[in-house]
This record gives sequence, structure tokens and C-alpha cells, in this order.
Amino acid sequence: MLETFLFTIRIMKKRPLRSLLTILQLGLGVWVVAVLLSLNFQAADMAGGGQGQLSGSLAKLTVSEVMEMEGGGMAVSSTSNFRLEDLERLKASDYIDTAFIYELGWERSILADGLAYKVLTVARTNPEFSQAVNLEMVEGHFFTQQDAAQGNQVVLISDVVAQQLYPDQSALGKYIKLGAYQDEGPGFEVIGVYKWPGAVLGYFLMESHMIFPLGVDLYRFQGMGMDGDTRRYSEIYIVSQPDKVYDAVAEAEIILADRSMENMTVRGEYFAESNFLQQQIGQLTIFFGAFAFMAILISAIGILSIMLVSVVERTREVGLRKALGASRSVIVRQILHESFVFSLLGSLIGLIAAFFSADAVGSMLIQELVSQDVGSIGGLHPLAALLAALLAILIGQVFGLYPAVQAARLDPVRALGYE
Repeated sequence: MLETFLFTIRIMKKRPLRSLLTILQLGLGVWVVAVLLSLNFQAADMAGGGQGQLSGSLAKLTVSEVMEMEGGGMAVSSTSNFRLEDLERLKASDYIDTAFIYELGWERSILADGLAYKVLTVARTNPEFSQAVNLEMVEGHFFTQQDAAQGNQVVLISDVVAQQLYPDQSALGKYIKLGAYQDEGPGFEVIGVYKWPGAVLGYFLMESHMIFPLGVDLYRFQGMGMDGDTRRYSEIYIVSQPDKVYDAVAEAEIILADRSMENMTVRGEYFAESNFLQQQIGQLTIFFGAFAFMAILISAIGILSIMLVSVVERTREVGLRKALGASRSVIVRQILHESFVFSLLGSLIGLIAAFFSADAVGSMLIQELVSQDVGSIGGLHPLAALLAALLAILIGQVFGLYPAVQAARLDPVRALGYE
């Protein structure tokens, strides 16, 4: 094998430009395939293993009605009819680990250190939320049951907001006021800074940049308020025992059946079935897969062309080998070995390029065509590298087979020019 490799290198040196272009052409195909496969595999990791147990345990309950639209399509109508005590009712289920309410609010004006800001999304929730979604605390801690019960004026802010409001310093112990109530008390004390679990979760549970205890009235600043016990909520989220989410939802629908009203019933939606990000990336991969196919096809044609030309240029050499007793199988193996060397070098160049560019190119495609909220998706995936290299080598062998067979069929007498 080493002799064949060195022999092929000597042949390449005689035709350096043509050999280099063929290798680069194959390398381009390997690069495209490796980057696209990495994009797909990394997205699958983000959607599945990247969210850990949540991918098969998180579900959302609503009181809603699904209606068929004229001309096709479905529409969902929902109402707010859940109560705070429903959380305790759900926790009695053998299938449900925990339950929480997550109530999203839009664009709140705040005051921090005398400066006014606007935060696009804020939320109110109960203490179970943090552990339920594996919220990563950058500093500080999440609010407790005691904070919620006493109506303590505390707040958690995202790492993005913390960097904007308090660059190069800790946000803990700072006070933030809601803009409409700037004169009422010191405001909300920052007790923690968190990092959102990721863009995948954001399609099921929208990201918020400030989190308040559930009882805080964001619009009237009343703490727990007189209506705290009778407030109604549109959604309840549950986290089931591992791989028991369907059983958990079925039991939750029975437990909360009394919350149904008119034509609306308690319905479950599953995090595992709402993987918008992976679906979009899958469609993107299929679309760009056409370009990958073209790149590989062009690379294959390049291998075929250079090997055919090589056989023609080495007709006398092949004829001499056959005259000295080389069998057809020996000639075929020699040509295929040369094709293998081209494929191997092309794969090496393509994978090196993919190693340094897969993260940047994949992240750019995701952010431009799917979502700006997705950060780095990770670099070259090992399985993507392996499959791209194997595909290139397989193509080299398949498209090198015809020139090899043609060389093996040469008549040594004619090849040596004696007829």
C-alpha cells in the first residue's frame, strides 16, 4: 500500500496542477457534506440530549378547543381557567414530578440606577420553575417558597440584561423599579442572575429576561394583591417521571377535568413533539443537500476524468506490466489504489477545512435562516466527519472502477505499439 501511495505521489508530481485541482474539487465536496451533516447532527443533539430529560418529560396543559377551518387547517382557541391550587392537585399524580405556572408578559419599562430601560419579555412563575427546567444560575439563587408566600419584592434577571445594566460588576443586591411605579418603595431586589436553558426550549417555553414571583402584579405593583387566590391562568406546565409524559398528561386531563368549560377541554402539548428548531434545520439540510450532492457528483466526475486520462497516458506502462505477467486483477487494484489516494487526500483537505469552519458556517446559516436566538451549534461532528470521508472514498472507488477495468482490458501488444 505504501509503495502504491508513493507511486501515485510521483505521478501527481508529473501533473501537479491537474492533480491539485482534482483533490481540491473532492475536498470541496467533502467540506460541504461534513458541514451540513454536522449541522444536522448538532441540531439533533441540541434538541434531544442538549435538553436532557426535558425532551421526554415536559408538557403544557391548556383549556382549549381545536377547530377545523374552512378550506383546511386547524385553529386553537383557549381560555384562562387554571387556579394556583391546581399545582398541588397535579403533584398528587404518581406520574408527575412537579408542576409550575409560567406567565409571560411583554415589554416592561424599568429603572435601574436612575436610567430607564425596556425589557422585551418578563415572566412570573413559582419556585418550582427553576429546578423543573434546569435553569442555570450564573450568580445568586432563585426565589423561595417563603419569598412567594410573603410577596417579597425580588427579581431575577438574565445574564444578557445583567451585562447591559451592570457591566463588570455583580448585579446581586441591586434594585430595579418598574417604570410606572418609580416612586413606590426601593423596587425589586436582584437576588439572582440566570442563563436561559437554550433556544430549543424557547420554542415551547418562550425566553424571558426578568423573572418575578407569581404573585407580583407587574402592572399595579400590589405584591400578592387581593385577587392572588382567585387569579386564573391560561397554562400549566408539568414535568413527568422519565418517559412517562404521555401517562402524566392523560392523568392530568382527568385531574383537571373540572376546569373544562363549554366546548373547551384540558389538552396536553408535548415538548418532544414541538421541536420547531430541529424541523427547520432538517428542512434546511435537505435544501442544501442538493448542493452537497452536486459537489460530490462533480468530485466523482473529476475522479473519473483524471483516472481515464491517466490510463490513456500510461497505456504503454500498462501494456508492459501485462506483458511481464501482471494479471487483470493486479491492474485493477493498482488503478483503484491510485483513486483511493486521491480520495484520501481530498477527504483530508475537506475535513481540515470543515474542522475550522463548521461552527461558524453552521451557526451563521441557523441564525440567518432559522433563528437569531441560536448561538454556537458546535463544530465538526465526529460522525459527520466519518460519513463524509467514507462517502468520498466510496465515490473514488466506484468512479475509479471503470478506468481500472478499461486498463485491465488493454491488449499488451497494441498497448506497446506493435500492431
